[in-house]
Amino acid sequence: MASNLREELASLRIERKKTARPVVDRDFGHAPAPAPSSAPPRATAGAYRRRRGIGLRLLSMLVWLIPLGVVAGAGVVGYRQYQQVRAKPEVTIGVVQRMTLGEAEKLLSSKGYLKSRFQAMIGTKIAGRVEEMRVRERVQVKKGEILAVIEHHDMDAMLLQRKAGLLKAEAELEEAKVDLWDKERQEQRLARLLERKMSPQEDYDKALAARKSAAARIAATEASIQVTKSNIEEIEAMIHHQMYLYAPFDGTVVEKQGEVGEIISPMAMSSSLGRSAVVTIADLTNMDVEADIPEEQMYRVTEGQPAEISVTAVPTKRYRGKLRQITPMGDRTRATVKVKVEILDPDDKLFPELAATVHFLPDAKFAESDANKAFLYVPSEAVFQEDGHDWVWQVDRNNHLARRQIEVANSNRGSTRVESGLQADDKVVLNPPRGLRDGDAVRESVR
Repeated sequence: MASNLREELASLRIERKKTARPVVDRDFGHAPAPAPSSAPPRATAGAYRRRRGIGLRLLSMLVWLIPLGVVAGAGVVGYRQYQQVRAKPEVTIGVVQRMTLGEAEKLLSSKGYLKSRFQAMIGTKIAGRVEEMRVRERVQVKKGEILAVIEHHDMDAMLLQRKAGLLKAEAELEEAKVDLWDKERQEQRLARLLERKMSPQEDYDKALAARKSAAARIAATEASIQVTKSNIEEIEAMIHHQMYLYAPFDGTVVEKQGEVGEIISPMAMSSSLGRSAVVTIADLTNMDVEADIPEEQMYRVTEGQPAEISVTAVPTKRYRGKLRQITPMGDRTRATVKVKVEILDPDDKLFPELAATVHFLPDAKFAESDANKAFLYVPSEAVFQEDGHDWVWQVDRNNHLARRQIEVANSNRGSTRVESGLQADDKVVLNPPRGLRDGDAVRESVR
């Protein structure tokens, strides 16, 4: 009886784990008997003990994993804090650049502006109003071609007046010649009568004076005619050379300052007083770069020195050039000397006053090469050898190091040409110190 009661109580405990809390009968003070189970009572108790042992082991493992996880997390946080607090090595940074052979091998560089060797602002000697414009910007003109016409109606009227005066003077000359002929005839008649004692001396003297007066009148009229002709030629020349503006040489109209109806004055100092020129023309086939070279660098260049020219307005092209002239005058305030570098292959993209940079080359072979072909160059101080290969330390955006193997083509004048391993604008460490490792954080100091 007691054995059966214990087994029933054990069964009640097992069912409490699996089912809801048993309801106790309030009338009898004990729980109703459970439904009979098909499994033997001893097998059910053993399964319960096994499950209980597994649960205890899992609970023990969880109890140990919690502090281990806390310790690991604290270690990670501490390492990060240490990485932030510890001193980062300071390194000098260089930049990988894409350059042409001329830029990489240059002796020295100088900045300046484009100038046309033949350039002129075309204006007038006297003030006048623009009557006609015959050109516009970018038009090519030939020497002697009319560019503009200045209003000159008053000169045309004056010219007509002078020509009319010339006609009058010529008519007076003919009249004076007829008068002279008459005076000569009277003088000759009185001279014959005087020889025969048939005319008094006084009459002959009057005839002689009249003949000389007529001759002088002819001379005066002829001189007046010459003056009138000179006046006519002067007005015609003024109209031809001052009222018509001509191109002094073959070139291109680079600027049109004047418009029809505007006043052109050689003494104009501002647009409110008029303009001092009508157009500006330049020969774009003969272009120079006017640049300044420091006095202490003058020994590096001579006339005829090859050069490579880059123009800011044409960033995709490089032009060949040579040093044409060294101006024999220094600027003591700036300690520079002005030089003129001729562009050997100009095109229609070049205009006066554009900014340009001149790279003076050490040898003509660089000028003869393809000036527009660019290569990657890295500062030579960044390259080091290890295991028979060339390496650099690259710095990423987060200032972390990465060792890169590169392929070097050649090295000269402080820069090394790179065939592979780097890209333009990559940052590299110059003169890398020992002890650098991949992933190290550094503080950069740009050169």
